[in-house]
Amino acid sequence: MIKKLFKTLLYIIVGFVAIVTLTSIFVPSYSFDEPKPFQGSHLHNPYNDMHPENWIVANFHAHTRQFGGITNGRSNTNEMVDSVYTALGFDHVGLSDYNKINYYDSTNPSFIPAYEHGYGIFKIHQLCVGAEKIRRLDFFAFQNLSMKQHTLNRLEKQTRLAIPAHPSFVKKGYLVDDMKYLSNYKLMEVLNGFRISTAHWDTALSNGHLVYLIGNDDSHDVSDITDIATRFTMINADENEAEKILSSLENGNAVGVDFPIIYDETLEQKIKRLKKNLPHITQVELKDDTLLVSASKPISKIRFIGQEGKELKTQKNIKTGTYAIQPEDNYVRCELKFKDGTTLYLNPITRHENNEITKQRLDHINYPKTIIFWTVYLSIISFAAYLIIKRLQNRR
Repeated sequence: MIKKLFKTLLYIIVGFVAIVTLTSIFVPSYSFDEPKPFQGSHLHNPYNDMHPENWIVANFHAHTRQFGGITNGRSNTNEMVDSVYTALGFDHVGLSDYNKINYYDSTNPSFIPAYEHGYGIFKIHQLCVGAEKIRRLDFFAFQNLSMKQHTLNRLEKQTRLAIPAHPSFVKKGYLVDDMKYLSNYKLMEVLNGFRISTAHWDTALSNGHLVYLIGNDDSHDVSDITDIATRFTMINADENEAEKILSSLENGNAVGVDFPIIYDETLEQKIKRLKKNLPHITQVELKDDTLLVSASKPISKIRFIGQEGKELKTQKNIKTGTYAIQPEDNYVRCELKFKDGTTLYLNPITRHENNEITKQRLDHINYPKTIIFWTVYLSIISFAAYLIIKRLQNRR
């Protein structure tokens, strides 16, 4: 009996390893062109159409209980997530369960179908916002650059926004150097409740990828005060409606928020603190080559950041931050810190040849390399199958 159970377990393990191996190796091999930094005389400001009175507070990344509580989601129900975030003053409450579109409150005009894609042990996940359907396939273990690009390419065909989620969450997940070459995505989850990934973002921007930010709690337990309203997005849109929200995100008319945690406060206290302290942007304007940035509250510190994440200028205790953009500045982004510790992250001003903004694609399938690799893999698999079958026949 024990021998039979052991044999069954062995078959299950072998089958699992075979599935993981097959899904990992039969992926096209990609070649990548060298990236080109932003360049040109035209400065593109994603906040050109911003109206200071039209800020929508949103979180797109929250989990509910799944699979009997095996995955993170703790005791979250749809109603709990919705009621807590609504009490906190959020205008858009997004649910993004693992590999499942949650259609709770789908009749709401602001409803956007979303889910978190990925099974891998290295947390190379993607937040799919505006998803048409779920992509079931993923790579369980190691992922090289071709695998990561292939996943983004496939997801982009099935969802409005395929967003690399929490890039710096695991060291062997999305590597900072990956962002030099990865393309065909519009947003990056720069702010996440577990990590801030500005190094990944600056690498993408420094290599000419026009990628805007999104910020999310990635909430797994709304009863935990440190898990809610800590990192989120403020979107500039004249209506709390799905298409308006998605369009503003795509066009960079949004701001990431890092709201400070107070560990021993109650929900009621956090509601009051958000209402009292949360600032919003009132001006992001270019006057000739000078960038002007203002907010609804005095700015304790503003950092202007450029190529390779280099700090270009810092100003303290001001109403309006100013920076004269230099010819060598390929892009400029801002971080604004306020008295209570809140930090706002702005999308970048970028250089282009003209006002026709194009996004570079670096990836293309290397067909000769793919054919060679697949031929080798099939040969190895066929030979292994032959040896297994022969051994089984000899046992009879």
